[in-house]
Amino acid sequence: MEMRKIMRAGKTVFLIMCICMLGLAACGERTDEEMDDDAAVSSISLKKDGSISSKIVEDFQESDYDMNGLKSMIETSIEEYKLEDAEANITLKSCKVENGFTNVQIEFDNFNSYAGFNNEHFFAGTIQGANQAGFDLDVTLNAASDNSENATVSKPELLGMGSNHIVILELEKPEEGQEVQPIRVNCFDEILYVGDGVTVVGKKSADVSLAEGYGIIVFK
Repeated sequence: MEMRKIMRAGKTVFLIMCICMLGLAACGERTDEEMDDDAAVSSISLKKDGSISSKIVEDFQESDYDMNGLKSMIETSIEEYKLEDAEANITLKSCKVENGFTNVQIEFDNFNSYAGFNNEHFFAGTIQGANQAGFDLDVTLNAASDNSENATVSKPELLGMGSNHIVILELEKPEEGQEVQPIRVNCFDEILYVGDGVTVVGKKSADVSLAEGYGIIVFK
């Protein structure tokens, strides 16, 4: 399989396939205890300036491990994507083993670079911006905070919250017989409402684990 196809298959799938290509047999399931540890969870962190930090985490086994090979693969794919989108600013910040897991951190200048690089449906910005971009906001979201004004909100209420922020993402659909790989979304302010398949794990963090459709998070 060509590297471009591997890279564009999605961030989590990409890393798993790279690990397997490098001769690693370390794609086991995580325990509940490990999943509760933020260090053991793949995540997307949103920053106030619009940039995004993506952390991809997979189990690590020392035998036959080629960290340099993995690092080289990622750097090559980043450079190839930059040839397609000269305006994209994407940087591999780290590629290391930490707490028994392979940890890859990639920085993106904005959500467009993140979405394009990972070939995913993804938006991070204001609710007004999402509506103008054509994202379907005909949804019902549930309150996630004591500061949420309503128990639920739908499209009319969302449009009235235009200056608040929203994250819309679609996870990579798992192959038959496999479970969805959840991803943690870390927001820069308090989460107010979430959609189906989204579990709040902190004031500013939530795990997205739905198999189909879009995970939606609204925050201040």
